[in-house]
This record gives sequence, C-alpha cells and structure tokens, in this order.
Amino acid sequence: MGWLLRVNRLYGRSERWLRSAAFAEAFQGGCWPEHASLYQVSRWETAAVRAPYLAVRRYEELLDLPSHHLVALVDTIHRYTASTENVLPALARAPDRSAASGRLDELVDRAASSTALLTGVEWDELTRRLSAAPGVVISPHRAWADIAERLLSETIVADGIAWMQRYEALSRLLAHPVGQQAAVAACASLAADRTNQVFVETVSVLDASDHPDANRHVLQQLVHPTNERAQYGALRASVRKLRFGHFTAVEMPRLVAIIQELTFDTTRRDDLQPLAAELLRRLPDTISSASRTRLLALAADPILDQVLRAGRLADREASRRLVARLAGTVVALMPRDVPQFRDDVLPTLLDEMLFSPVFDVRLLAAITVSGTPYRRPLAATLAAELAVPAVLGASVAPAIIEALRVLGGTEQRAAIERLITVSGVPARVTVAAAQAIGHVGGRSEDRFWRQAITYHAGLWRRTRRPASAAALNGLTYGLGMARNRGVLHRLRADDRMPEQVRAAATWWLNLSTVVYEGANR
Repeated sequence: MGWLLRVNRLYGRSERWLRSAAFAEAFQGGCWPEHASLYQVSRWETAAVRAPYLAVRRYEELLDLPSHHLVALVDTIHRYTASTENVLPALARAPDRSAASGRLDELVDRAASSTALLTGVEWDELTRRLSAAPGVVISPHRAWADIAERLLSETIVADGIAWMQRYEALSRLLAHPVGQQAAVAACASLAADRTNQVFVETVSVLDASDHPDANRHVLQQLVHPTNERAQYGALRASVRKLRFGHFTAVEMPRLVAIIQELTFDTTRRDDLQPLAAELLRRLPDTISSASRTRLLALAADPILDQVLRAGRLADREASRRLVARLAGTVVALMPRDVPQFRDDVLPTLLDEMLFSPVFDVRLLAAITVSGTPYRRPLAATLAAELAVPAVLGASVAPAIIEALRVLGGTEQRAAIERLITVSGVPARVTVAAAQAIGHVGGRSEDRFWRQAITYHAGLWRRTRRPASAAALNGLTYGLGMARNRGVLHRLRADDRMPEQVRAAATWWLNLSTVVYEGANR
C-alpha cells in the first residue's frame, strides 16, 4: 500500500506533488478532515504505519484518480495474502452515521431483486455491513442464495475496478458465518453446470472459504472435474487452501495423489502441469520415493525443472536480465526523474508477473502495477517485446500476453488482434491472445471479429486442432465481455461452428440484463 501511494504521488499527473511537503500541506480537505504532517505522509508511504481508508481516498482526490481506484487495489491485494478468517477489508471503513437505519435492508432487497442494479461501491457497502454483523438474520432465508448467485454472476462477467470490487465482496460472503454456505453452493452449482462458460474463476474463488463444503467441492473438481478448466480452477484454489491449512488430514492424501498425477501428466494444458508441479514442490514431505524417481524424468523439461527446483517458470539469471531491461525502460519513460527514489518493488512485481507458476500471483502483480503511472509505459514496452520473433517463440510469451490483459490499453489491442490471426506463431501464443482479447483496453471492430472467427473456424473444420477450438472459445468469451450481441447472435446461428462455441454464444446471450449490464457499474 505504501508503495502504491508513493509511486502514484511521485509519477502522477502533477509535478507539484513531487515535494512531499507540498502534498502534506494540501492534504487537509475533501474527505480528509484533519491536518496531515510531512512525517505522517512519509510513514504511510514507507509502510511504517498503514494508511487509513480516508487517507487512501484523499490520495485519489489529490492525484485525480478514479474514485475507489486505490481502495479496490488494496482490498484485492490484501484479500489474496490475508487469512480467510479475515472477513473485513484491510482498509477499515468508518461507519456511515448519516445512513438510515434501514440501509442494510434496502441493499439486501436490491441485491436479491431481479431488476435493481447495484454498483461496485454498493456491493462493497452491502458485504461490509454483513461482515460487521456476523449473526445477521435475513428473511426470507432464500435471499442469501439470491444474493450469492447474483454476485457470483456479476463477478465472472465484470472487469477492471468493477471486477475487483465484486471479487472482494464475493470473498467476504464466502467467509461470512451465515452467508458462506449459500456462496459456496452458488459456486459449486455453477461449476457443475456444463453450459456455464466461466469455470476457472467460479471454482478458484472457493479458496476464500475454509468451510468443509468448499474443500469438498474443490476436491471433487480435482478428482472428477466438470471439465479441464474447472480442474485448473480447483488447482488454483488449492494454493491458498494449502497455505492456510484448509484441508483436513483425511483430505490431504486425496489431494496429494491428484497433484502427483497432474504433475506427471504431460498431455495436460500448458498452465496446469507447471501449477501442479509447484504445488508438489510445496509438499516435499508427502512425495513418495517412487514419485521422486519419476520427478527426475521431468528435469528434461526446462520449465518444469525450474518450477520444481525454484518455484519459477524460467532460469533466474535469464529472467533477471529481462526484468532489469523492462524496469529500466519503464522508469526511463516516466514523465519526470526522481533522483532520490530507487524503486526496488517494481522489479519484484515484474518478476512475479512473468515468472511465477501460480496464475493468481502473476495476475495480482499485474493488477498492482496497473494501479500506478507505470501502467502505460509498461504496456507499450511489453507489446514491443511481442513484436520480436525470438520472444514469441520463448516460454515467457504467454505470460506477457496475460499481463497485457490487465495493463493493455487501446494502443496494445492491435498487437493482440494481430497475434490472433497471424500465421507462424506458436499455438500457445495464438490461444493466449484469443483468451486475452476480452480484457485488453479498447474495442475491436466487427470486421476484426468476423475475420478472426472465419480464420479459426476454417482451421478447425480442416484440422480439428484443439488450438483452433480454444481460439474460437477465447474469441467468443471476448465477444461476451465486449457485449457484442450482434456477432454473438451470428455465432449461435452458424451450424458450421463447433457446438461448444455455439453453446458459449448462447450462454452469453441468455445472461440476465441486470447481471450483464450492471456488472461493470
């Protein structure tokens, strides 16, 4: 948090705030009623003390940042690192004494409604109020399920700050003493529905609950998954569940067995096997002697070898050179020089963003950087890397594309579009680009969507290659995230398309208006 505040002040739009004394002098006002000293600002920015909620909001005001921009970032980062017993957010909000006593009832009624819209700030308020009242009674009891199902649906189709606010709200509900059962049941039900189109997030969010039902459903999706994406989501959920000791002594042997099986299965998707290997690395005392012998065979794969040795996707020295080059370029592109500030956090985040075998770590590192003025120059630098043929052929290329899902703007969208339809690049790059297009900033014209769909549909009909089907699925997801109902209707009606693509288009078109249109508010 201290780093976010400091970097935004030093490299923000106004050079006036380069002097921390001037910033402290101007701090009183807006949502911050008190005087703030230079010493106080320094302690916030060096993490000597945690900045309170209203101070973070005041940074947003003075630095001309979108409302709740920094708050959402802090909540999201803290949620992943904090124990799942921590229901309340890291930034403790002061109680709103001006709110009417019936405010919670009003929010519950609207959340359980099939027509009323809620903003991300309102989801935040509702789940904070519920978290502060662990014994709250909601009548009828079915309202818990209505709230959980709607919040989950909005979360999986939201993006940006709206997604962070809803993901935080859903995580709180998953840890609520009363609401958690309804939230876990909502995730489990959607994950078991084969017509659903967002499996990974639906299952992985169960890492926010230590309820026995959450453990049971994660193990179920590992051993007898709905599909491979649901299994990958369960593997992601297992990272935090292992860290926080959610699994019981009875459950651990089943977990270890499936992790070993996935680690040694070379036919699995590119991101699943390294994650399984990372989990196996974290369980050294449970590996049998026979498995240790089999592990030696994995050393021939340079990525798996690095994961098992050091918990990384690449050799440390080679990745250090890339990270140093990226960090140096980005700092050089900043609007001003800050001679007495050496940023040691940025290289660490870049390393995690590109080389952690855990997707959630890569995602959160990218999200953290996205909340700073580094975002645009880093996005431009990463897009330039993708123009180098040697980089496209390297194992780091998919991680760079993943990062652009969060960091990329309109300028980078063209680079992602090109990778979707250009020939001669590795299939994993094409698929990663197709899966990223739904999140990169800007919008694609219908001409691009038609061209990309025609290209990959033609490849699929000629070859039946899984990569072509995966690219079509990614494009359909992108159309859904773009709210492009026109092209989705054409996809659904085209009987030459893979059935799973037509089913995906149908799913997006059938989403309720209150979920689909309200998810990014």
